[in-house]
Amino acid sequence: MRTIYLRKENGNNIRKVLLDMPYLVTHKKIRFPKYYFEDGLYLFNKPKNSNNIKKYYLTKDKIVKEDDDFYYFKFPFKAEEVEDYAD
Repeated sequence: MRTIYLRKENGNNIRKVLLDMPYLVTHKKIRFPKYYFEDGLYLFNKPKNSNNIKKYYLTKDKIVKEDDDFYYFKFPFKAEEVEDYAD
């Protein structure tokens, strides 16, 4: 499995956070530590047979489960529909 990064824009800078790929591959959900979560985190989605790239934001309304340390988000894409470059 290739790597997938979440991004966060801060002015002229972009911060990148690597997703927990073993969990994503096994459970088809994004597991994200609560202490890293902040508004504005997104990943790039490029639907198959399309040239349009969209930003998919992780927001609190997309949380499907939560425990003491992690938020769990639905991953509604196929892996090949997510841009994985780290620029």
